[in-house]
Amino acid sequence: MLLLLAATAAVAQSPILRAAHSRSEGAESEELFRKTASEVLARDFPSADLSYLLLDLRTRTFIATRWQDSNKEIPVGSLVKPFTAIAYAQTHAFRFPEFTCTPGACWYPHGHGKLDIVHAIALSCNAYFINLASDVEPGQVITLARSFGLSGPGMSTSPDALAGRYGVWQESPEALARAYAELLSRRDQPGVREIVRGMAMSAREGTAAGITSQKSKVSALAKTGTAPCTHTNHEPGDGFVAMAWPAESPQYLLLLRYHGNAGAHAAIVAGKMLKALQP
Repeated sequence: MLLLLAATAAVAQSPILRAAHSRSEGAESEELFRKTASEVLARDFPSADLSYLLLDLRTRTFIATRWQDSNKEIPVGSLVKPFTAIAYAQTHAFRFPEFTCTPGACWYPHGHGKLDIVHAIALSCNAYFINLASDVEPGQVITLARSFGLSGPGMSTSPDALAGRYGVWQESPEALARAYAELLSRRDQPGVREIVRGMAMSAREGTAAGITSQKSKVSALAKTGTAPCTHTNHEPGDGFVAMAWPAESPQYLLLLRYHGNAGAHAAIVAGKMLKALQP
């Protein structure tokens, strides 16, 4: 007992030992999370309509997966918009335009009005990104996409497709999750920081606001998308969301697909998952 008390006292008094003890506890807590995350998601979200990949952003390893053929390229909708935007920024002195989305020009029938890039990401405005993509060459987008580990669009891809429409630009879920991990690792760089600000706004009040509506303990970054369905049990479309948390210093990223639903509905499920994963 005396030896145990002495060891405890030594840990309390030594900054080095305290740090080592803290790292040990942190490692144990991290390992527990990795083990339980897969169990929690499988137990609480058993629907066959849900496909997901949970990525540890620090190690770039998947810690929970349920996505058949996750290395197969599929349409991912508006989740490609950030990469088109970064390609534009690199060829325009890292300055994004303002653009007015008018009624009938976007998925939102009333139009989004005047937007900058932050609001365009948050609201996933098709009109803004089609306008943006019309001023960047597909080859420039391909080069940028490949620097993030993506296949990229085809050389003859239209501005609409560069904005994620019609299912033309396809990526594998695994590559897309890792591309978002790389994007977040560059979040302080010009052209990327604006995208990340837009993702924060999206989770608060944009197309991914369903995440915040679930009142999780942590804030998140998110981008939604809706794409043509590729399931055998065909639906008009599938909803996607890439969500990273905590927003201030992301450690995890969830890529989720919700069969037969829009991206905004996928965000609601992602918010529920985020809440379920919190202690």
